[in-house]
Amino acid sequence: MIGERLSLSVVIPARDEARMLGACLRALAEQIDPVDEIIVVDNDSTDETEAVASSWAGVKVVTERRRGITYARNTGMDAATSQVIARIDADTFVTPAWARAIRHAFASDPELAGLAGPAGFTKLSTDDRVVGRGMYGLFRTVHEVMIGSGPVMYGHNMAVRRAAWAAIRNVVTSGDGAISEDLDVTLALRQAGMRIAYEPDMVVTIAVERTLRPRKLAGYRRTNQLTMAKYR
Repeated sequence: MIGERLSLSVVIPARDEARMLGACLRALAEQIDPVDEIIVVDNDSTDETEAVASSWAGVKVVTERRRGITYARNTGMDAATSQVIARIDADTFVTPAWARAIRHAFASDPELAGLAGPAGFTKLSTDDRVVGRGMYGLFRTVHEVMIGSGPVMYGHNMAVRRAAWAAIRNVVTSGDGAISEDLDVTLALRQAGMRIAYEPDMVVTIAVERTLRPRKLAGYRRTNQLTMAKYR
């Protein structure tokens, strides 16, 4: 129904993220429009990730001992119970109106399956001033030109309708680190004929020093090619 308040789960895969996770959860707790469910997936951490997550009221911790982002993502997404499932990383800090923007986008368009949003850089941003969106937008544009489609959903800021996730659950890759796991979800939705939109008010900040590491950037081209080949 257009205009209804949709329930919203947030899934956070985390391995050895005790240092960053508390601030991530604090930002979620400060939402103007509170989320209904927060799931932290402890992906076989060796630090205090599970303890940090458990210390927050209302946070559900699930364990996935098989190491790998696809295993952790799938376990978390499968455990979510809301109508819409958002996915962020443990070093993602959502802005106060983030959940409201997600709910509004999905409630306004019953055919919408997936949602992507912008990001700025945490160390450069203060309070409600998000810095770095232009640079991030350029990266997004270049990436979407490379793969020939957009918008792409990234794991640090994405949301899918629960029914859409169920429809592609047996299509997305599990356990293959050579696949771009977020591009995999994007292309699986597109192959199924579902629509993805970009929501400019769905704003987060990310740790650019972790996101744009040279080794990580160098691997994008190969993982993109392997993932796109899966859907040809």
